[in-house]
Amino acid sequence: MADRTQKDSPEPEPEFAMLSPEECRALLSTHGVGRVAVYAHNGPAVVPVNYVVVGDGSVAYRTAPGTAAAAAADQEVVFEVDHVDDAVRQGWSVNVVGTAHAVTGDAAARGLDQQAYTTPWAGEDRRLWLSIFPARMTGRRIGPVPAPGQ
Repeated sequence: MADRTQKDSPEPEPEFAMLSPEECRALLSTHGVGRVAVYAHNGPAVVPVNYVVVGDGSVAYRTAPGTAAAAAADQEVVFEVDHVDDAVRQGWSVNVVGTAHAVTGDAAARGLDQQAYTTPWAGEDRRLWLSIFPARMTGRRIGPVPAPGQ
């Protein structure tokens, strides 16, 4: 009888790789919830937000006036989105660094409302949109090392 306490072959070690800007942009477009890191009135905060990637390459998220996410207006921020699968030890993360600007004008806000994947999860009247045009975008991926010849 075989010893079931030992594996027939060891699990491959995960491989770490940097993502290209094109890969980062593609991954950003696959989700509708990310996190924005801001310096709010009480200090640093990381806040989940619903977002959309806009045609010009910017990331826009909606919030309500007076919130930590709204405090980001006219500040440099980091926006982050990721996907992690603990069970198989793989995932990715994309960071966008840029200055957040309030979206002005009803037509512009309505356009973002129409592009959004979801309604705001937090409810309430979250009609304030902030837009971040990337000054820097970085991404990382970790996953299994491909077998030789793949």
